[in-house]
Amino acid sequence: MKIFIGLILLLVLSWSPASAKEDMTLRALMESKETSVVTMLIGGAGLTLRMVNTHLAAEGKPLLYCSPRNVTISQTEYVEIVKRYLERHPDIGEKTFQAYPLVLLRSLEQMYPC
Repeated sequence: MKIFIGLILLLVLSWSPASAKEDMTLRALMESKETSVVTMLIGGAGLTLRMVNTHLAAEGKPLLYCSPRNVTISQTEYVEIVKRYLERHPDIGEKTFQAYPLVLLRSLEQMYPC
C-alpha cells in the first residue's frame, strides 16, 4: 500500500507548471499570479489524496485524514487550506514548490485528524 501511495504522490509531483523554475519555492508558487495553475496543481493533489483515502476506506485501512462526512473539498478550498498551513508554518514556504502534495497532505492531516 505504501508503494501505491508513493506512486500516486510521484505522479502528482510530475505535474508541474511548464514555466516554473526548479528552484521556485512553495511560497512563490502560492503567491503566483497564475492562480489557475496553482488551483489546478493543488486541486489535483487534493483529488488524488481524496481518491487514495477512498481506496484505503474500501480496504478497511487507516485513512490519511478524516474530513467530515458528506463534505467535498473544492479545489479553491484546498488552496486556502495550504495557505493557512503556510501561515502557521512559514519555514515550509521556503521548500521547493514540488513539495506541494506533501504540504497539502500535512495540512489536511492537521485540519482533519482521524
